[in-house]
Amino acid sequence: MTKKLLFLFALITATFSFTSCDQCLGPLGKEKLECSNGGTCNDGACDCLKGYFGNTCDSSDVCELRDVICEKGNCDEGICYCDAGYEGETCNTETRRKFIGIYNVTESCLDLDTTWGYNITIEENFLNGANMYIYNLFNYSHFPINGYFSKIEATGTPGTNDFTIFSQKPDGGEKSIVGTGSINVVEGVGTTIHIDYTTTNGNKTYGCSLEGQLIQ
Repeated sequence: MTKKLLFLFALITATFSFTSCDQCLGPLGKEKLECSNGGTCNDGACDCLKGYFGNTCDSSDVCELRDVICEKGNCDEGICYCDAGYEGETCNTETRRKFIGIYNVTESCLDLDTTWGYNITIEENFLNGANMYIYNLFNYSHFPINGYFSKIEATGTPGTNDFTIFSQKPDGGEKSIVGTGSINVVEGVGTTIHIDYTTTNGNKTYGCSLEGQLIQ
């Protein structure tokens, strides 16, 4: 009987000695630290599977779980929130890219005679990834007094075919311009552009509308 008790005592002592060396196990091999979501305990801490974190792997990162990578933006709860000037599910598309080109246009301004069939050009603003430049708007070649000699800055609206000409004084003087525009892409027909804007020079204000076709 004494030998049996000594054996049982030795077994219990060995068990306690073993578990004390393993920080993940408690008495009699019971888990001391339980890791959730498939995590495993190692040296007293949970090693979590991809997409999970926390002391017991009970928290999750939806972006990592779904392998969401936002090229020009940040992911939150599995959704990409794009930096200014970018759009798309993974923020990999430049908003302004769709507007770039040369358009043959017809311009109509209240109380002014305008010229048919001249070109405007929309180009990138390389110093600002969200903005673009419009050249030859208001047909300055034909209206040297009222027209603009400098480029006019605009910004595209992400997820749409619209853009805004924010209020500005391109030539740095009294003349100012503000407006909105949009393009329409029709398969087999091409891309058309429409711009409505107001230009002011001193006490004179002109409301203008422009229609055009992408030619290059």
